[in-house]
Amino acid sequence: MTGDEALRRAVVTLRVNGIEEPELTAEVLLRHVLQLDRAYLFLRLPDQLSDEQAVAYQDLLARRIRHTPTAYLTGRREFYSMSLAVGRGVLIPRPETEHVVEAALDVARAMLGTSSRVTLVDVGTGSGAIALAVAKQLPALRVLATDLSPAALAVAGLNAKRLRLAGRVTFLGGDLLTPLTKQVEIITANLPYIPTAVWAALPPEIRDHEPRAALDGGDDGLRVIDRLLAQVPAHLAPGGVVILEMQYDQATALTALVAERLPGAAVAILPDLAGHDRVAVIRSP
Repeated sequence: MTGDEALRRAVVTLRVNGIEEPELTAEVLLRHVLQLDRAYLFLRLPDQLSDEQAVAYQDLLARRIRHTPTAYLTGRREFYSMSLAVGRGVLIPRPETEHVVEAALDVARAMLGTSSRVTLVDVGTGSGAIALAVAKQLPALRVLATDLSPAALAVAGLNAKRLRLAGRVTFLGGDLLTPLTKQVEIITANLPYIPTAVWAALPPEIRDHEPRAALDGGDDGLRVIDRLLAQVPAHLAPGGVVILEMQYDQATALTALVAERLPGAAVAILPDLAGHDRVAVIRSP
């Protein structure tokens, strides 16, 4: 069959099986099989698929119908104009996390305007999305990244090499801020913040495939964030800033935790594009 025929059939199959965004998913998987960007895909749609290509495409569609995330099928996820490698055991970066990057860049630029030595650490870096995006945009910034998962650090290191940022980000294994030996000026983190009861009801693409440790934040969703805040006083330089991603309804509870763990710190809550509370910017006194 031609690429156009395969694409049309795939859209129908995905839609009938309840897969979200069937048109986009069918296109992304076909582009992956043919190793083409979007423009060249549409130029090549009238061409016949080889037997190998047709079989590969059907295999990917069958796995997607079984709720394997598209990013795990292609091994790639776009984030902040970067193509990141992802795989099982590593959280798939979300567009919402780009708001953490934007907030970090604003804070870092302001600090670099008055100091030539500013260090940012991204905690629980996963694929390295936040750390690499910030490092790419601000070469003058010193960037560290920590993660407890060796698998995540391996993927993050691979992404750093692919993006030619290996010399710009230092990856450290360990729990939250414990790998640090010196204080830093900026801490960023997209830690697990989904309450356990909510995690249990998530779509199978997330619940059954992405790492629970990167999503489940305990009964109130703030268990790991609270542990991070408890470590902050020993690792954040005076006047430093902590930038956290959070769930849309956690602003009040998170602000209360900050008051307990970091007395005197100021908290600003920033919205995402949908207008939901998404990022907490915490400035130490």
